Amino acid sequence: MPDETQNGFSSRVKIEIVEKKMKALLEVKEPETEETQPITSQDLLDIISKEGIKFGINESIINEIIEGKKWGEKFVIAEGLFPLPGEDAKLEFCFPTDKSLKPQITEDGHIDYHEISVVHSVEKDALLIRKTAATLGSKGMDVLGNELTASYGKDLNIVIGQGTYRDPADNLIIKASVDGIIFYDSQKNSIEVQKLFLVKGSVDFSTGNVNVKSSVEIQGDVKPGFSVKTPYNVQINGTVEQATILCDGTLKVKEGIVGDGKQFISAGGDLHSGYINNQNLKCKGSLYVGSELRNSNVECGDEVMMVKNTGVIIGGKLIVTNKVTAGSIGNRYNVPTEIEVGVNFDFKGAHDLKKGEIIALHKVIETVKKNITQISQQEQTALNNKRLITFRDEYDAYILKLEKLRKELNEIEKQYYDAPNPVVYVTKTVYPGVIIQLKHAVYEVKEELSHVMFKLVNDEVVFTNIK
Repeated sequence: MPDETQNGFSSRVKIEIVEKKMKALLEVKEPETEETQPITSQDLLDIISKEGIKFGINESIINEIIEGKKWGEKFVIAEGLFPLPGEDAKLEFCFPTDKSLKPQITEDGHIDYHEISVVHSVEKDALLIRKTAATLGSKGMDVLGNELTASYGKDLNIVIGQGTYRDPADNLIIKASVDGIIFYDSQKNSIEVQKLFLVKGSVDFSTGNVNVKSSVEIQGDVKPGFSVKTPYNVQINGTVEQATILCDGTLKVKEGIVGDGKQFISAGGDLHSGYINNQNLKCKGSLYVGSELRNSNVECGDEVMMVKNTGVIIGGKLIVTNKVTAGSIGNRYNVPTEIEVGVNFDFKGAHDLKKGEIIALHKVIETVKKNITQISQQEQTALNNKRLITFRDEYDAYILKLEKLRKELNEIEKQYYDAPNPVVYVTKTVYPGVIIQLKHAVYEVKEELSHVMFKLVNDEVVFTNIK
């Protein structure tokens, strides 16, 4: 009799195991007649058990189905427990990881600048990184009672380079193997320590030129005619005087830079200097100058910022990708000063080459025009007529070539002037004699303006007041 009853109940009960055995669904059909033997919660539990469901059974739902006579509805009567992953690995850095703390301009036009540490020195065997390993999570179980394997949290690996090692006593600790400068690449998640080349005095006849494969710190000056070259950072605690500095990293000159318009300074990262005078320089990052940027030709791949609120730019030409910020630009003597913002330096070589070709072709065309004029004024002989035809044919050919070069230049300029939102901030005064160029658009300052921002609106340079 019990078997028959159970079979009868089983025909009314439908069980589905779904979602990779992590859920069990139950549906009880309505009894056919009032005389049909009532089904109890225990009957359901017995059927569920016979289906092999052992874990996560919700008896309260089963009681609710029976007591509420909720026939023909599907209910989740068992749920598995998913395995929980462990905690992810973590890295604790024992040095600052910011490459640069850039000065910012506040809403009232003042510059908020904090002294930054461009390079981070470290001693041999110093702790660099401490890693906390990923942990194993908790196991899970499906509704059939099968155990689900626990998993570890995400691992986080750091690539160690030259000048570093893993502690033999603890593989999760990375230390410096040499005295030097820390180079941490957050994108590659790699670290290395480069040896520091230290010049305790100045770069002069006592040292000769410096050409090394490490970071350089010069406690004195770089004297006229000498050079410093390295693929890493350079820090100079004195001045650079008519010298050449070439580095692929950050360049910091504590005092300032004085050139004679002949030497060249290049930095692959940011460039910081107290002042710059009569210098040709290029930096792929940002240029930060304390008090004065005078009579210099500058190419800058990000922004030029005069750090002090009284900082001035006078004379020379600046070609900058994104932004220029200064206290004043120009002076009362109308010294010509050009500020060009909004260029993509990846296309500068092609742009300058094409412009050079156009300028050279203009000169050729002018020469041909003079020849045509001279022959036209001479006696009309057969020889002169032949020469005149030849020069006119040349002139027409050169004009066609010029039109072609101009079209090519226009295509290049679409990429050359591709920097978004170029802007020039002047927190005090900009004087007549200053030329502001934002992409193609040019604005000539003809009267003193104070507390202004120059920007592009509908391909025209306009200025608005700032506080």
